[in-house]
Amino acid sequence: MKPVTAPELIKQVIQPNYCSGCGVCTTHQVFKMKLNKHGQYVPVLNSGQAEKTVVCPFASHQVNENDLAQEQFDTPGIKFHNEIGYYQKIYAGYVNEGNFRKNGSSGGSVSWFTHQLLSSREVDYIVHVSEQNQAVIRFNYNISDSLESNIKASKSKYYPTTLEASLQFIKEHEGKYAVVGLPCFIKGINLLKKQDPLFEKRIRFSISLFCGHLKSTHYLSSLLAQFDTGNKLVKHFDFRHKTPGHKASDYSTKIVLDNGKSLIKNNQDLFGTNWGWGLFKLKACDYCDDIIGETADISFGDAWTPRYENDYLGTNIVVVRNAGLEKIIRKNIDNQHLQYEEISPETLIESQAGGFRHRREGLAYRLYLQQKKNQIIPEKRIKPEKIKSKKRRKLYKIRMQLQEKSFYSINYNNIEKLKSELMPLIRQLEQVYEHSAWTKFRLKLKKWLKK
Repeated sequence: MKPVTAPELIKQVIQPNYCSGCGVCTTHQVFKMKLNKHGQYVPVLNSGQAEKTVVCPFASHQVNENDLAQEQFDTPGIKFHNEIGYYQKIYAGYVNEGNFRKNGSSGGSVSWFTHQLLSSREVDYIVHVSEQNQAVIRFNYNISDSLESNIKASKSKYYPTTLEASLQFIKEHEGKYAVVGLPCFIKGINLLKKQDPLFEKRIRFSISLFCGHLKSTHYLSSLLAQFDTGNKLVKHFDFRHKTPGHKASDYSTKIVLDNGKSLIKNNQDLFGTNWGWGLFKLKACDYCDDIIGETADISFGDAWTPRYENDYLGTNIVVVRNAGLEKIIRKNIDNQHLQYEEISPETLIESQAGGFRHRREGLAYRLYLQQKKNQIIPEKRIKPEKIKSKKRRKLYKIRMQLQEKSFYSINYNNIEKLKSELMPLIRQLEQVYEHSAWTKFRLKLKKWLKK
């Protein structure tokens, strides 16, 4: 692996805005993270540190996800799939034990699994995102060393975070750690472990969440602007409140005010929650090719397929790569703490179909467009390509425009102005979707008539 110097990182990643804010570059005080006016964490160079080297998941290290995963997991009995990488087993299911499923996102597997690691003393600390209950920064990374603090970090947080303070804590405190993060964060952790023996020794397990994309802080602000909170402060924010009688994917947003009152709105009634629009998305997310966290010891996502989606309590998809962790899963399937069934790679891909299209076909086209403009592009496993379908090309171009326009918008607190600004592009996008659906229907009808 070839680390990059600070000037190289600035040129390759920071200036073109390919940074996801993970904070791995801050480990040796070369950079510090700052939340900018667009609601995104960005690295700022510390004075006198320009010649030091750093690692970064978006820098050109000549080491990609396949290389890292092969080094970690390529052992007898492991399987490999071109789209999802290495795996021991793939499961779909949920937690039977306790209230993990009720109180967590999806099937409750992430909080249950970190609970297992702590209670069995496999690790001393869990590094994960929890609510900060602060007006400026609502969510950030926290270190849990008890079962009580671990359970408080349940649920999904569509909010930017950084590992900066947590990595400093790991450096200063001996112990065994498990880190929970998005795919790019986990890749950064594994690159750091290759560079620094201290982190290799202390970080025992990496746990990834499947990722559609990461939002700026302005996404949460835009949702809050659609609630009538009066002058009350928001004490608690839940991006994924489960709604009985609805599909697992049809969840609500819930806020709790400082007077204890709860307000709930279904996401279909809130502007901007359509994930396909990509509002307030970080640019880096459009240049990532890892949907499921291929370098993590274990990954957790949502089972967005007809077989599982009708259960509003949610179902996880779990990809296990570490043989020791597979034993923990197997034991708890046998004792019925986990209601898991083994599934195929194809079922996993079906559950994240939109993400795979966006990070395969869509990424190839975005890289092509950037390359055509002589822009710096990150090295990816997907190569730049002008895709054949005119409709798909149009769709990806509109999505890029929506990402940029929403990300830099100053109207995130004013929904009517935000709608006026973004709806022309959203209508164009919806028209492409409608035409694509009509084309598919006509092709199916044509085949049926021939029969």
